[in-house]
Amino acid sequence: MQLSLLVQQEKWQEFDEAWRESMAAPELADLLAALSLAASKKRIGRCVPLVREQAELLESGGEFETAAQVVGRALVHGGSPVELSEILGRLVHSAYGEQDWWGLCSSLTGFDGTVADLRGPWKMLSRFLAFQPETLLVHPGGWGVGEVLSRDDDAQEIQVRFHNGRKDRFPLRTAIEIFDPLEERDLKARHFRDPEGLRKEVKAEPLEVLRTLATQAGGQITTNTIKTALMQVGIEGSAWSAWWRKARKLAENSEWFEVSGSAAKAVLRLLATPKDPAEALRRSLSLSTNLAEAHQRVRDFMAAAAKDDALLPIALEELARAAERESEPLQERLAAWLLLRDVQGTTPEPVAEVLAPYVAAETPEDPSEPHPLWQLFQHLPSSKDQERAASLLEELYGEACLDHCVANLQHAAPGMVRPLYERLVKAKREDDLLATYGNLLARPLRAPALLVHLAAHFEKKSPEGDLPTPAQRAQALLTLAGHLYETRRGNPHLTRVCSRLTDLLSKGSPTLLSRLLGDADASALRGASLICTRGVDSDVDRAVTDVALAFDRHFFAGQTGPFWDGATIWTTKQGMERRSAELKELRDVKIPANQEAIGKAASYGDLSENSEWEAAIEEQRNLTQRAMEIENELREADLLENVALPDGVAAPGTRVRYRESDGREREVAILGPWDGEQWAGLQVVSYRAPLAAGLLGAKVGRQVTLHLPTGDAEVEVLDISPLELE
Repeated sequence: MQLSLLVQQEKWQEFDEAWRESMAAPELADLLAALSLAASKKRIGRCVPLVREQAELLESGGEFETAAQVVGRALVHGGSPVELSEILGRLVHSAYGEQDWWGLCSSLTGFDGTVADLRGPWKMLSRFLAFQPETLLVHPGGWGVGEVLSRDDDAQEIQVRFHNGRKDRFPLRTAIEIFDPLEERDLKARHFRDPEGLRKEVKAEPLEVLRTLATQAGGQITTNTIKTALMQVGIEGSAWSAWWRKARKLAENSEWFEVSGSAAKAVLRLLATPKDPAEALRRSLSLSTNLAEAHQRVRDFMAAAAKDDALLPIALEELARAAERESEPLQERLAAWLLLRDVQGTTPEPVAEVLAPYVAAETPEDPSEPHPLWQLFQHLPSSKDQERAASLLEELYGEACLDHCVANLQHAAPGMVRPLYERLVKAKREDDLLATYGNLLARPLRAPALLVHLAAHFEKKSPEGDLPTPAQRAQALLTLAGHLYETRRGNPHLTRVCSRLTDLLSKGSPTLLSRLLGDADASALRGASLICTRGVDSDVDRAVTDVALAFDRHFFAGQTGPFWDGATIWTTKQGMERRSAELKELRDVKIPANQEAIGKAASYGDLSENSEWEAAIEEQRNLTQRAMEIENELREADLLENVALPDGVAAPGTRVRYRESDGREREVAILGPWDGEQWAGLQVVSYRAPLAAGLLGAKVGRQVTLHLPTGDAEVEVLDISPLELE
């Protein structure tokens, strides 16, 4: 059994016995980890006698270096300097005193007899010994992980190659002070050696990663420890969230881990002996703070377990027991019972009794108010719970189930919509569904998921019945699209509905919007366009634009003025790529290089009189501000390739030839501010520059005045033609 795990579990008697049994051939890494962990528990003092015993045994066998590491670890972690410093000094001189570099090392580290307390000197010596070729180091600041390429004891410096390929030399004393040596098993070290291999292993073997981290930490780790470790190897954001969900489930179902706390603040403990799976499952569920947490743990267990897993009945039994507590919210109890009903095939006995008052309740006179039972279903925790509730209605209402569903369909919880819709379609209740569709078109925000389902069903063909006109139906669906676009963020359900509605309106040939708005007049099209200006998905906006331009090529120019007016930055695809490349260089090259410069400047000492530090910090401010400015500009940009240019009018995306007052003719390409200096052999002028600003909107034969920095100039427009932008 590992000594570090015994310390983690504070089994001190067993720890002493196991250590004495292994003294003849100790596992050094585990012993050192155990001493570090004992120090964190304020118990290093009780280890000192055994440390001395171990050191004497190793010294008698000539293993001076190993003995020095054991004594040094105990000393720097709080062991008595009076008891250990003299022993450590003797062992260090025996281990390294004959080496050529010892004279340099002893003066650098303090082992030259000038210091009585050897805690500080041992820390320095440990670093000095680690700085050998091929050793990996980590700089806590901006440089990250590097590999020692060479150590020159005569020049007292080392050469280090960093992860980005950069090589640099450091004074040996400075390196000892600012770098930390890395063990090869450390994730940062493995990422340096083989980043792609580590990424594959992290994804394929989450439990092994957790075991490695727990072993390094003495047997216990927290969510923050795991997250920080994975962030350092490039797994963060959504990738981290997905990985952690999987890893936590595996750890909870592993016999070698004990997991406590919430997902955000979990504590994982590596066990010395495997736990009993059944007892561990019961304990895990019993420790849940409430029914919702127990329900989630059962769902996680079911997702990871096989269908015939012998532990499944235990999980369901514990969930049923938790659902009996009347102090829990009714919607949580009902969700648990619905899961049990789904898995076991029979409805738990309490369901009928608890829901009886809701079933007997009268339907409210106000149609905008939901029936009490349907209101309860709306508060079920997840869409899956709501879907299961839909299958319960037939059991509750019998033959009157379909009529009850039709009367309350617009109040269905999101997860109930699809199964109820499919049940009514199968029962051939088309007229009822069509009436509901008409009601929802008048109030499109009331039941988004249901409206999208019904629109997809009825708009495949030309629906007959008492419905609004096609243009009115289009405006209702666009109103819903705008509402979903604005409110969907952070809500997975609304995000899915928004995506489905976008596809319904804008995909296919012809699109649904083109069919609904095909015979619309200018007023209806302006109404649809106005809805889009408030914010909809870009595909929906493009579909409406296509319909409007098919109706009148100058529809938007006549309605809102020239397209180049306003905050939008118009550019070509090449210009957009050029600006994006500039941002990428800032993010991937210049800012990381600046971070390295900051780290290097910090190594020079006193920052108050450090010109390199001040220059690097000032450059950091400038680079960061520049990156933010470009990000904002790109958010405001749009492509000239997507614009329908007005005929015969000088506009961004056109070639303009004009004559100056002295008779000279000039020809320019009016493009965006990021489109370079030449285009098809012509001088490029930004449409925001004074020269282009005077030409914009002009037609052939017009005399225009250009307000230039050198003064006003009168010119005559001779020719205007669109540029080939694709």
